[in-house]
Amino acid sequence: MCGIAGELSFSTPVDTDHIKLMMDAIAHRGPDDEGVFCEGSVGLGHRRLSIIDLSPAGHQPMWSADKSLAIVFNGEVYNYREIRPDLEAMGYHFKGNSDTEVVLNAIHCWGIEQALQKFIGMFAFAVWDARERCLILARDRAGIKPLFYSRTRNTLIFGSELKALYAHPGYQKRLDRHGLGQYFILGYTLDDATVLADTFRVPAGHFLRVGADSSVNVQRYWSLDIIQRGSFAGSFDEAVEEMERLAESSFAYRLVSDVPVGVFLSGGIDSTFLAAILKKRIGADLLHITIGFRDARYDEAPMATQIATELGLHHEVRYLDAPDAVSALRRFADIYDEPFGDSSGMPTAVLSAVAREYVKVALSADGGDEQFCGYESYPTYTKRYRQMLRMPLPLRRAAAKALAALPYERLLSMHMARQGVSRNNPRLISTIEKAFEIMRMGAPSDLLRIMNEKGWSERKVSALLGEDLSGLFAVSFFASRLVGANSSDSAQMMDSMMRSDYQSFLRDDILTKVDRASMAVSLECRDPFLDHRLAEFAYSLPMEYVYSNGEHKRILKHILRRWVSEPVLKAPKRGFVVPLYEWMRGPWRQLVQEYLSRERIRAVGALDENVVGAEVKRFYRYAGIGAEKLLLMLNFQMWAEQWYCS
Repeated sequence: MCGIAGELSFSTPVDTDHIKLMMDAIAHRGPDDEGVFCEGSVGLGHRRLSIIDLSPAGHQPMWSADKSLAIVFNGEVYNYREIRPDLEAMGYHFKGNSDTEVVLNAIHCWGIEQALQKFIGMFAFAVWDARERCLILARDRAGIKPLFYSRTRNTLIFGSELKALYAHPGYQKRLDRHGLGQYFILGYTLDDATVLADTFRVPAGHFLRVGADSSVNVQRYWSLDIIQRGSFAGSFDEAVEEMERLAESSFAYRLVSDVPVGVFLSGGIDSTFLAAILKKRIGADLLHITIGFRDARYDEAPMATQIATELGLHHEVRYLDAPDAVSALRRFADIYDEPFGDSSGMPTAVLSAVAREYVKVALSADGGDEQFCGYESYPTYTKRYRQMLRMPLPLRRAAAKALAALPYERLLSMHMARQGVSRNNPRLISTIEKAFEIMRMGAPSDLLRIMNEKGWSERKVSALLGEDLSGLFAVSFFASRLVGANSSDSAQMMDSMMRSDYQSFLRDDILTKVDRASMAVSLECRDPFLDHRLAEFAYSLPMEYVYSNGEHKRILKHILRRWVSEPVLKAPKRGFVVPLYEWMRGPWRQLVQEYLSRERIRAVGALDENVVGAEVKRFYRYAGIGAEKLLLMLNFQMWAEQWYCS
C-alpha cells in the first residue's frame, strides 16, 4: 500500500520540486521509502508502505527492462505469483519478488486492457509509456483504492489523495456547485465527481490514457452490470459449496503479506463470516480488533466478544468515549481532505490507529451488505415504492404538501420530551421527511436517490447553496436504475437497490472512509468480500438465495450455523454509528457554535448563513432533530477553513 502522485505537462518541463511537494503531502501513505522521477514533460512520485518484498527491489518508480514503461503503484495484486510464471515463460526476468514488478511486466507484455483483466486485487496506478508518449491511470474494479486528477490546458496532475493536488503550486481551488450539492444530499460525491472544479476521480473499473497532446481517453474494463441476477443455475446447496470455495480463495489471497495481518471485528454477520472462514477453513490465527461505545445502544463490543469466544479468536477491544469524540472530530478534516459526511469515519480512524499498534495490514468485511442483501431498507423501500405507485402522482404530491404543513417537528419534540430523548430515536424525523419525498417522486429512479439522501433533499439543497441545482443527478446512474422495473417484482427492485449501493454508497462513502482512516496511520486495509470473482458470483445468485422470508444474507448465515450460535445470527443489525445526536448536543456543541457562526459561514462564503442558522436553531430547539445536516455543514466548514481557504 502506497501513495502516488505525478504530472504530465503539455507545455513546459515538469518541476521536480513540485512532485516532491505532492509526495510530502501524502507521506503518511508510505513512510518506508520514497522515489521521484522527472524528465521533460513527465514527473512520477511514490511513497512506499512496504508490505510485499520489503527489499530495495520493490523501490518505485519502477522501470521495465527496456526502459519503455515506468510505474508508480498503490495497492496489491494478490495473484501475482500465478501470473509471474506465464511472464517468465515468455522471457521476462525479475529482479525482486514484488507484485508491482509483475504488474509492470504484464502491462508491457499484454497491454493495459488485457493485463487488467488478469489482476485480482485492489489498486490505483500510473504508467508512463515512453514509446507512445502517454500516461495511463487505472483503478481497480470496486474502487477500493483512490486516484484523483485535475486537467487544465497546460498540464494534468494526479494523486492518491486531494492533499497531493493541493500541494502543487499550479493547482487552482474552485468549488464545483454540483459536487457540493451532491455532498450536502448524500454526504459524499458520486462517480468521478468531487466538490472542486476540474478535479475528478478516475472511475472504478476504468483506465485513462492521456496523450502528450493533452487528449484524454476514458475506457471501462469491468462493470457489475454485465452480471445477470439469477444466472447462477445451480441449487442452493451448490451455491453454498461455491460460496465457500470462493470465500476461501478470496480470503486466503488477502493474507498474502510479509508483515503481520489483523482483522476488524464488529458484531455483524459479515465480519463474523470473515473471521469464521479465516479461522475454521483456512486456519489463520489472527488478532481481531473491535471499537466499542459506553452507550449500550451503539456498542457492538459485547456481541463481538461473544463471537470471538465462540470462534476462539484473539480479541482486542477499545472504547471511544465522549472526550475522545472532540479530538476525533478536530482531526476529521485532516484525515478526510474532501468534505465527507459519514460520522463513522471517526471510530474507523480510532479503530485503524489501534490496529496499527499491532499490525501493518488489517482485513475489513465491507461489501457484504451490498452483495448479500444485508440492509433492512431494501424490502422496506420496495414496499413503500409499490404502495406509492398505487396512488396517482397529483394526489400523492397534494397529500405530501398537506402533511408537511403540519407542525410535526413540535409534536415529535413534545413526544420525545415525555419519553426522554435517551429512550427515543430522533432519526424518526428523517424517516418522516423521507416518506414525504417518496410521496412526491415522479420517476421510479427517484427512489434510489431518496434512499441515499443523508442530509438535504434535492428539492431543498438549492436554498443552502444559493443556486438552482434541480436535476442534480440527471446524469448519474440513479437516473437509469429502476426504469422499466416491474413494481410487482420485489427481487428485481431489491437487486437494483443493491447494485446502486455497490456503485455509490459502498464505493464513494464506505471505501473512501476506510482508505483515508487506515492510510492516515500507515495501515493497509484489505477487503476480502470485494474480490471481483465473489462480487460476480453474489450478483448472479437468485434473490431467494440471499434474501428469503425476511432473512437477510441467507447464504452466509446458512454457512455460519455450523460455527456460531443462533443469538449471533439473529442479533439486530446495528451499523457502525456514533451517538451523533448526543455528541452534537454535548461534547461537539462548542464546535458547532464555533464553526457554524455567522462570521465563519460568511468568511468561507459557500453557504447561506440564514439557512445554516435556521438548521442549528431547529436542531437544538427540537431535541436533536436534523443532526445529520449539522454534521454535513460542520464537516464542510472545517474542511473549507483547513484546505480551501488556506
